[in-house]
Amino acid sequence: MALLQNGSASNRKEILVRHTLFSVLIATLLLLVGTLVVNWQLWHSSDSDRAATAGHIARKIDAILDEARDATNTATRVALNGCSAQGEFELGTEAALQPHLRTIIILKNDSVWCTSLPGSRVLIVKPEAISDDNLLLMMPQSMVNGLPVLIFQTLIPDGKVIVSISDAHLRDALNSSFENTRFSFVVGNRVFDNNGKVVSLKTLSGVSATRTSYASTRYPFRIEYHRPAFFNLTRLMHQGTLFLLLLFLLSFTVAFLLRRYLDKYTTPEENLRKAIQNGEIIPFYQPVVNGRTGAMYGVEVLARWKHPKAGFISPAVFIPTAEKTGLIIPLTKSLMRQVVAQMRPIFGKLPDGFHIGINISASHINSPCFMHDCLQYQRGFDGKKVRLVLEVTEREPLLINNDLINNLNTLHSKGFGFALDDFGTGYSGLSYLNDLHIDYIKIDKSFVSRVSHIADSTLLLDCVIEMAKKLSLHIVAEGVETKEQLDYLNRQNITLIQGYYFWKPVSYINLIKILLSKSKEETVEI
Repeated sequence: MALLQNGSASNRKEILVRHTLFSVLIATLLLLVGTLVVNWQLWHSSDSDRAATAGHIARKIDAILDEARDATNTATRVALNGCSAQGEFELGTEAALQPHLRTIIILKNDSVWCTSLPGSRVLIVKPEAISDDNLLLMMPQSMVNGLPVLIFQTLIPDGKVIVSISDAHLRDALNSSFENTRFSFVVGNRVFDNNGKVVSLKTLSGVSATRTSYASTRYPFRIEYHRPAFFNLTRLMHQGTLFLLLLFLLSFTVAFLLRRYLDKYTTPEENLRKAIQNGEIIPFYQPVVNGRTGAMYGVEVLARWKHPKAGFISPAVFIPTAEKTGLIIPLTKSLMRQVVAQMRPIFGKLPDGFHIGINISASHINSPCFMHDCLQYQRGFDGKKVRLVLEVTEREPLLINNDLINNLNTLHSKGFGFALDDFGTGYSGLSYLNDLHIDYIKIDKSFVSRVSHIADSTLLLDCVIEMAKKLSLHIVAEGVETKEQLDYLNRQNITLIQGYYFWKPVSYINLIKILLSKSKEETVEI
C-alpha cells in the first residue's frame, strides 16, 4: 500500500511539474508573441510616419518646381517677344517674386540669350554644355559660386529655358525629418542629401537593404530614406513601456489561471481520446424493421460511451467533441473494428443482404485514410453477403470535389450503399442528392415527431417523402415512437422504420437475442 501511495504521489508530482512547465511556457510564448506584436505595431507606425514624411517632402519640392514651371512660362513669352530691357525686367521680376527661384536663363543656339541677372550674368559654368534633361542636379564644380543647384529645363524653338533653384531650399525641404531620419533628394543618378552634398548614386549602391524611396508623381525625382529597423530595443522601451507592462501582467495571470485549471480539470478532448484508446466507446445496434410486418431489415451502428464510473454517456455529449477535435475518425475506425469482430461469430444467423449502417463524418470522408478504412472494414465481412451502408451525417459540411466523388463511386461499385442521415437538419442535403450517388435518405426524428391528429402537421414531411419518391430513393424513417406515426408512414408506403416503437438501440448481447428470436426469412428485401 505504501508503495502504491508513493507511486501515486510521485505521479502527481510529475503532473504538477508538467502543468507548471506548460503554464510557464504558454505565458512565455504569450509574452514573446505580445512583444512581437507591440514591436511590429511600433515599427509599422514608424515606417508609415517615415513614408508620410517622404511624401510631404516630395510635395514641398513639387510646389517649388511648380514655381519653376510658372517662371518657364514667363521666359517662353520673353523668348517669343525678344530679349529687350522689358524682357530682362520680366525675367528679373519673376525670379525675385518666386521665393524659391534663383535665376532664369534663356539659351538660344547654344548661347546665353537672356537672363534674370543684370548684365546677362550667369552662375552656371558652360550652360550650353548641360544635357536637355527636364530636371538636373548640378555639381558644385559646375557652378560659378561653387554651390550645387537644381535646374528645371524646358526646350523651346532653337534653345531652352533653364530655371535654377538654390540648394538652401532643398535642404530646408529635406530637413522636415523626425527620429533623426536622413532623407535624400534623387534626380537621375545624383543624390542631394540634407547636408547639401551632391554625390553619385553609384557610391550609395549596396549601402543598406533597408533603403527605400518615395517617387513624385509629377516630376522626375524621388525622396530616398532608410526604413526603420524591425527590432529596436530603444524604441520598444521608450514607446511601448505601458504595453510591455500590461503584457507581463497578462502573461503572469494566464500562467496562474492555466496552472489552476490544469491541476483541477482534464479537457473533454483528452477524456474522449483516452476513452477511445481504452475501448470505452462501444457499438450499440438499433434494428431497422419493416413497418408492416416487424421483420428485421438490418441495423444501424451507434456509438455509446461506457464510462467506468459515470456509466453510459449519451452520444449527444461526446460526438460534437469528437467532430470538433478530429477524434471522430479514430472513434469511427474503432467502431468498425468492433463491429467486424462482433458480427463474424454470428455470420450464420445473418441473412444475405442484411443491412449494416454506420455513420461516417464529413471530416472522415475528406481524410486520406477514408478509402483504406472502408475497404478494410469490408474485408472483415468476406464470405458474407451483407449490405454495408455508409451513413453520411450532415452535421459538418462535406467538401465535394472530383476526388471525393470518384472515391464514393468506387466504394459504390464495390457494394457499399450510401445513406444521407438526419436529412434536412444540416449542411446542403439537397446538394448532396444532386452530386452524390445516394441510395437512402433517413428522415430525421424532428420531422416524424410532428405527425399528429392536427391538420397540416405532416405538410413538410409529405414534401420530403414526395421528393424522395420522385428521385427513386429508399426512405428510412427515424425516431418512430407512436402508432399514429407508424400508421401515417404505412399509408405513405414507407417500408423501413427505425425507432423506439419497435426497438431501442441495444448492446451486442441483446442483438444476438433478437436475431435468435427470428428466422432468416424475416428479412425485408428492397
